[in-house]
Amino acid sequence: MRRPAILLLTFVSTIAFASDCPNGDSLLKNKTPLSQLCPNGFGQFNPGSLQQAIGNQPTNVAMITAAAEQQGVPADLALAVSYHESEGFNSCAGSDTGVKGPMQLTQRTGNGLGYNRDINEQNILGGMQLLKQCDNKCGDTAFSCLSACYNGSPRPGEQAGWASGVQSAYTKLHNDPSLLASATSKCSSSDQNPSCPDTAGGVVASSATAPGSATTLPSLGAPPAVASSDILVASTQI
Repeated sequence: MRRPAILLLTFVSTIAFASDCPNGDSLLKNKTPLSQLCPNGFGQFNPGSLQQAIGNQPTNVAMITAAAEQQGVPADLALAVSYHESEGFNSCAGSDTGVKGPMQLTQRTGNGLGYNRDINEQNILGGMQLLKQCDNKCGDTAFSCLSACYNGSPRPGEQAGWASGVQSAYTKLHNDPSLLASATSKCSSSDQNPSCPDTAGGVVASSATAPGSATTLPSLGAPPAVASSDILVASTQI
């Protein structure tokens, strides 16, 4: 007799409520393949400043803002995570670990949350659902905890770098109302296409690289021997 109530609660918990970002809400209904946005593949980017990245990626910024509000994630935290993760809200950002897209999801994580991470909009929605879980667990500003939850990399120093990078972006957004306002202003933008560079050639981005320009991932050489502390993940899970 209790099953209908349980099912109702489950259903309600998965509803995506409309946000105060109608443009973002509308855009999130699309199903744009990352392969369509990134015909030359995925790479690393020089994101430029937050202000530059917000201006370069109005569509993704609007969708991130809307998805954050739908899930109850602070907009400044959501934008900070995507800015750091995808090097400036880039759909075409990718890592040698196999993560890709604006929220840098693995295939396994996306599938586990019920989203196709290879669809731009679902990459954002899935990433925001994961970030909501981490925010519930850690709070908005426990960046080391958020890093362990969202990034979770076993590579030495990577979680610390994530925590530092996200904290830096969050602090700028949180302390500068005009910067956050410039992001939320994209909610009324008519731009319907993510501004994603479609090249992935060159070397690793340096300070001289133009913001938003893509670079190929560096060659890492032969992998090190497996240690007893390593976490082994099958190729089908990335």
